[in-house]
Amino acid sequence: MSNATCDEIRLDPTNQSESLWSPIILDSRNMDTIEALRIFVSIDEAGSLSGAARHHSLATSTVSVALQQLEQSAGVRLITRSTRRLSFTHEGRQFLSEARKILAVWDTTLEGVKQGPLTGLIRFTTTQDFGSEVVAPLVDRFLELHPGVRFDLLLAEGVLDLAQNHLDFALRHGPLPDSSLRARLLVTGRRVICASPAYWAVHGKPTSPQDLAQHNCLVISWPDRPVSTWSFTEDGKRLRVKVSGNRMANHGGVLRQWAIKGYGVVISPLWTIRKELQAGVLTTALEAFLPDEANLYAVTADGVASRRVIAFLDFLARELAGFA
Repeated sequence: MSNATCDEIRLDPTNQSESLWSPIILDSRNMDTIEALRIFVSIDEAGSLSGAARHHSLATSTVSVALQQLEQSAGVRLITRSTRRLSFTHEGRQFLSEARKILAVWDTTLEGVKQGPLTGLIRFTTTQDFGSEVVAPLVDRFLELHPGVRFDLLLAEGVLDLAQNHLDFALRHGPLPDSSLRARLLVTGRRVICASPAYWAVHGKPTSPQDLAQHNCLVISWPDRPVSTWSFTEDGKRLRVKVSGNRMANHGGVLRQWAIKGYGVVISPLWTIRKELQAGVLTTALEAFLPDEANLYAVTADGVASRRVIAFLDFLARELAGFA
């Protein structure tokens, strides 16, 4: 891609030797290829041709021309249209995925050449508690340094599909399961066992992980299951302990408040309870036994991250280093 019109762009969504269609070759005398691809992606995001037209301040007929141009070059129908709705064909979905990759590479290339102020949207997800308590203030600080950037932060428990939700990345705590996604380690952290001083005064501190079976443990509840097994390392060996209690929640902040009020024991990444430990409203136990790591990863799909995303992840790594 050596010029602005990008006269020849090749998409092979199957990543196989034989594509479902011929290489895409768009004539620069017609609509700019990059612009046509942007419009195509906007059709998916807006859900309609008219919505894409409004997003780009174009006539709907112009959006139709862009789509027809791409379909003619691909040699297949990408979108089926009726008076009521439109839907992407199987080939259209493959084409859409490859179009996003091409646009990411193109935008990153331009940003690298320009080397000007960071601009554009960063869309990412993380858990509700970590996002509201730790990440949101860091977003504020990053925007003070780079006011041209915009953020769309999705707070959700569980794992969101990056491509389906048009996310640049997800912040997830490790250890991570095997995945085809790419993960960048931002900071190495650890989890701790803690409760309020009042709770420990009444029930006593556990001296081994097995003692937790006798305590009221406050359990995080993911959409598909409660996390009622806590893992430790004892004498270099992995130890898994089944815990239970009378309170579960899908928000770590709720569990933390219950623990502060003396209702039970919680396991938490150190960076989300740092202030409470410093204030003395929570104190730790089982320090000799190391719970599972709470490493923080930025998980991304295939493709080249934009300069603004790379800058933000670098910023997070620096700022969070003091929290671990």
